[in-house]
Order: sequence, then structure tokens, then C-alpha cells
Amino acid sequence: MGFFGRLTGLFARAGLCTVKLFAAVLLGILRAAGLIASELWSIVRGIGRVIAWLFRDFTESLRKRMKLSKEQQKEVRRAKKEGGREYAKALTMFIGSYLFGEGGVFYTAFNYILPIVSAAFLVGVVRYGSGLEYGISVTCNGREVGIISAEADFEEAEREVQQRIAYGENDEVVDLSASFSLKIISDSDRIMTSEQLANELLAASDEELTQAYGIYIDGRFVGAVRDKTPVEDALAEHLLNYDAGGTVRNVSYKNQIKYTDGVYLLGSVMTEQEAIDMMTSSTSSRGIYVAQSGDTVAGICQKYNMKLEEYSFLNPLAGSTVEAGQVVFVLETESFLPIQYIREMETLSFIDYETIEVETSALNVGVRSILVKGEQGERVSDIEVTYVDGIERSRTVVHSEVTKQPVVEQIGIGTYAAKPDDPATCYFGMPLTGSGEFSWPLNGGYVSDTFISNRNHKGMDLAAPAGTDIYAAADGQVVSAGWNSGGYGYFVMIDHLNGYQTVYAHMSAVYAVEGQTVSRGQLIGAVGNTGNSFGDHCHLEVRYMGVCLDPASFINTEDYGDDDEDQ
Repeated sequence: MGFFGRLTGLFARAGLCTVKLFAAVLLGILRAAGLIASELWSIVRGIGRVIAWLFRDFTESLRKRMKLSKEQQKEVRRAKKEGGREYAKALTMFIGSYLFGEGGVFYTAFNYILPIVSAAFLVGVVRYGSGLEYGISVTCNGREVGIISAEADFEEAEREVQQRIAYGENDEVVDLSASFSLKIISDSDRIMTSEQLANELLAASDEELTQAYGIYIDGRFVGAVRDKTPVEDALAEHLLNYDAGGTVRNVSYKNQIKYTDGVYLLGSVMTEQEAIDMMTSSTSSRGIYVAQSGDTVAGICQKYNMKLEEYSFLNPLAGSTVEAGQVVFVLETESFLPIQYIREMETLSFIDYETIEVETSALNVGVRSILVKGEQGERVSDIEVTYVDGIERSRTVVHSEVTKQPVVEQIGIGTYAAKPDDPATCYFGMPLTGSGEFSWPLNGGYVSDTFISNRNHKGMDLAAPAGTDIYAAADGQVVSAGWNSGGYGYFVMIDHLNGYQTVYAHMSAVYAVEGQTVSRGQLIGAVGNTGNSFGDHCHLEVRYMGVCLDPASFINTEDYGDDDEDQ
């Protein structure tokens, strides 16, 4: 069989498989549809049977009635043939059964109309009842003392009564013996508040009572007066004359004062002056304060509204300063009605700076040094300090503004790895101990000729194998790079933008380009023997304002011997 024959057979088998797959999918879909249709048909048949059963049950009495009517009609026709008397009797029985018999007109009407009438009656009753207003009638000692809207009102009134009773010499709890009943409120009835009910409950007791104004501090009964006006005026004047020291605002009593007109025990009524003396009284006691970080003597005195003389009297052995954790005595004032106020202040706080580590070629490998010293930031905040009886209780920041941003401290981690072959024999057998402003520019090498040698040498020769990398000795800008016909050969000149320039000569290759900005340790060329040169080396010059200086004064190789030494 040829190639085309095999190919035809392959396509034929593929087509047959496709047809079989399609047929199998179609058959599966048809079976699923048949199953769904079968289940739906079962549901429809079930619903039909239920409807048929309901119809038979609903019409059964009607069918019985029709069957009975047919039998009675036959009986009437038979009796008609027998005579008038029998006919009248049969007709009377037919009419009576049709109207009043089981399944008759009146029987059927009664069975259907009665539930409807009952439902309508129930709806009417509910609507009528929902339109009424109900209350709870309170009966005490056999008589109704009032109507309240909720049982909680009675509980509140009972607590109020017990509070008034407890003020007197009799500490026994009064049994009010109250009972409750639901009552429809008429136009003449009045819903009482808990305070009004308390007055009625007291009036129903056997205690000696009088009409007065009850004084309540944060809901607690402290006594009663017959006239509240002198008390209110005295408390207002006491608040007005309060010396808070400095500029303050919102001077007020910390507690809520309320006067309630009602019936009170005669023994709980005091004179207006007695009430004023009680409510403006205060006591002072010695307390203990543990100094916090940043505390001062003046600050502690201000916090407790003390005079410096009072602090010195309480702490005769204490100095003029305090340390964190030091225990000092303070004067604490406790008033019957504490006075609170707000003082506005401006505070200065410091923001700690962050410290980060930065890798830099400005330092040799293994050297750590502070590149940028961190500085704390400053924040000015407007705060409101709340005082109670002259003692600071809380602080609220109203506005805050950073007036000085913190400076992040940068710790430099040295990455500059270039160093001489032997740091100890760099310069006349000793390490170079210059200022360190410029670094050793080769990856290896040694000093082969010094500055101003016997041939008026303007720089320092650093001998190294040809091709040794040459790096920039400090940050700067390349001002010249390439061939120099004056004897330098291939060279690079870098201006360090501070009056100093460095020159690297006799290179075998120049990698830097004129105008390029370079950083310390950046590759700029390779050691060679070009120009007026004898042997592979890098001629290094340091110039200041055009004057050549000894590079040894600026290179420091003292720390190159140990990579892990910190500077």
C-alpha cells in the first residue's frame, strides 16, 4: 500500500472516531433530556392527583345533595299519583330537606359564611384594640398612685424613693407593696414620669414630708433645699472666682448638678448656706508622685497646682532637680465638686532619626565610617491639657507640625578594594600616611619613584604589570583623556572640583572619556609603558591650582593591611 493509501486510511479512521464521539455525546444528551422529562411528568401527575383529590373532597357534599334531591323528586312524583294528601306530605319533606337538611341551602351557607364572618369580627377587634392607648396602673397601699408607660419607670421611681429615704436616720428599706395592672387610658388619665411617681409613692407612705428642691450630683441625691436660687448663684460665683493660674477656658464643674422639685423627707432638707458650704468644700492631702523622664520641679508643681514653697515644705531634702524614678511628695486637693478646665499649650518634641548602612567606594573594604551624621527632627504641637482641681488628667493634640525633618544617619561600608602589593613597603619602607583624600589608584603595585627625584619628578611612579587596572583616586570629572604628545603617552586628567586635579600617565589603554563624571574607585585605564617611560608603571600627579604636590601627602595605606579593621 502506497503512502497516499495509508494517509487515506488514517483520515477514514479519524472520521469514524469523530462520528462515534458525536453520536455518543448526542445519545448522552437525549438520555439526560428523557430523564428530566420523566421527572417533570411525575411531578405533573402528582400535582394532578392532588388537585383531583381536592376537587372530589370539595364537591362531595354537593354530589350527595344532588343524589338525595333526585331520590326525593322520585318520591314526590310517586306520591302525586297516590293522591293530594300524600303529594303534599312528600313535597313538604322535599322543600324542608332542600332548605334545612344536611347539605341544604342554609346548612351550606352557614358552613361557608360563618368562618368569613368570624374572621371579619376578629380583624375588627384587633383594629379596635390597636387603636387604644394602654398604660400600667400602679397601686400602692390599696390605692392607685399613678399610671406609667413601662414597668421600668416604677423601678426608677422606687430607686429614687429609697435614695431619699436612705438620706434620713432610718436606714431600713421601705416596702412600697406596689401592684400593677394593665389599663386603657382615657382622656382624663395622665402618664407619669418616674420622678412624679416617686413623689406620689412618698406621699402614700407614712414618712414626714415637705415640698423642696432635691440636689442631685451625677444622679446621686445629696440633700434638699427649699430655695435653689441662692445655691445656684453661689456655685456660679465660686466658679467665676476660681484661680486656675494663667489663661484657661471651659471652666466648669466636673459633675452634673441637677435640682428637682418634689416631695422630700423633712430630715433631708438643709438650709441654703449649709448646702453652699457643703458643695464648695474641699480637702487637701499629701500624695506620692514618681518622677518621669523629663520632669522638673516647676513642671510637677504646675501638674498638681502647687506653689514652690509647698513643694519645698513637703520635700525638704529634695534638690532643685528631679530624676526619673525619684519619689516626691505632692499636695492633692479633693473637692466636693471638682472644677475642671482646659489650658492650651505649645510643646516641642523630638523625632528620632533612622540609621542606614550604605556601601561606598569612598571607603576601603572593611572600613566603617559615618558618612552623614544623624540629627533629630523637631515637632511643634498645639495641645489641650484638661485639669481637674488643678491636677492634670489628660492631654489632647489639636494640631501638630514637623518644623524640622530628621536627618538619616548614613554609615558607610567600604567597598574600595584597590591596594598596593605590600602596604608596609610603599614609601621608603613605610606605609603612606597622608591625609587619605586620594586613594591608592592601582589594584597592586608599589612605589618605584618618588616625587621630585633626582630628575625633577613631578609625581609618583607606581610600578605594576602591564594591563593592571587603574582607578580614579577620588570623585571628579574627566577633563582630558587620550594621547599626550608631551611625554605622558596615554593619560587621563580628573578635575575634583575643589581646586585639586589628578593625572594618570603612561597608560596602555584609556577607558575614561573626556567630560565623564567618575567616582572614587571607578575604572579609567590600564597600566602601560607609553610616552617617555621606562618600564610598566602609572605616573600619578596631584595638582592644586596648577601646582604639583607630593602625592604621598594625600594617600594613606596604613589601613590597607587588614580588610576587617574599622576606621
